[in-house]
Amino acid sequence: MMRILLLGLLLAGSTAINSYGQDGGLAFLRIGANASASSMGDAQVSSSSDAFSTFWNPAGLAAAQSNSLALSHHIWLADTRNYYITGRFQAGDNSGFGAFVSAFDSGDFDARVGPGERDGVFSAQFIGVGASYGQAIGPVRFGVTAKFLSEQVFNEDATGYAFDFGLQADFFQEGIKIGAALQNVGEMTELNVESTQLPRTLRAGISIYPFRVLAMADGTVLLNAFLTGEVSHITNLDQTRFHIGAAAEVVELVTVRAGFITNDDLRGLSIGGGLGSNGFLFDYAFLPFDDGFGGPGHVLSLLYEW
Repeated sequence: MMRILLLGLLLAGSTAINSYGQDGGLAFLRIGANASASSMGDAQVSSSSDAFSTFWNPAGLAAAQSNSLALSHHIWLADTRNYYITGRFQAGDNSGFGAFVSAFDSGDFDARVGPGERDGVFSAQFIGVGASYGQAIGPVRFGVTAKFLSEQVFNEDATGYAFDFGLQADFFQEGIKIGAALQNVGEMTELNVESTQLPRTLRAGISIYPFRVLAMADGTVLLNAFLTGEVSHITNLDQTRFHIGAAAEVVELVTVRAGFITNDDLRGLSIGGGLGSNGFLFDYAFLPFDDGFGGPGHVLSLLYEW
């Protein structure tokens, strides 16, 4: 038992896990899902409308106009890795459903019960599997996500469940979008001696499309600007953050993005871009971590729509 407790302390003190707050638990639920969101300060609750809506707001599944499959890879602190695979499928004229698998791997850490040579290595893995459904009624959309969660630290493991609930609405011919979501409502079984607290999060935000530049000849969109703002509150940590993001899409091919988060444990500024062609969209986010956390972080995403 002493060995397990010491290993738990080592894990809690490691940069990779503690960076997003052990008190918040299951850190991969707070990291985010995709590069376009990361590069815009994780401000997505009002605008998400593709397969990654399974993470940000299930109501966005009803806003999409096509099916999509997507995957994302995070290169995070201390070479930890986070993966997200998801899909969105049409379920009728005004609805859509999605499914996803997410995983976080801490890599190997030295295991010691005191000073001197290590006694081996240990690691931590977190997995989430779930399904989402979104329905639109006029300009209003709502959705729900159900997910199964698993965590393993050394030779201890626990499982649990969680639900997300979301709303979105459009105004002024989709020139303004608002959204809200309540995430990670559930519980975990005990891990060794106590249950991990889920990072229950309330999000609310607004997205604005201030202007478009169209080609006079055929109406092709030459420039499409996008601004978004959001506030999130993690209830069990009593932590409130503000998120802002901006993007500009050029000739429906290249997108440049930037964002900022306040009161975040790791980062503030983020930048990135995307390239789309023939239904494929590749996105990249660059995340300069605060001093003391190493880095930077990188997020790569690939989405295909049909």
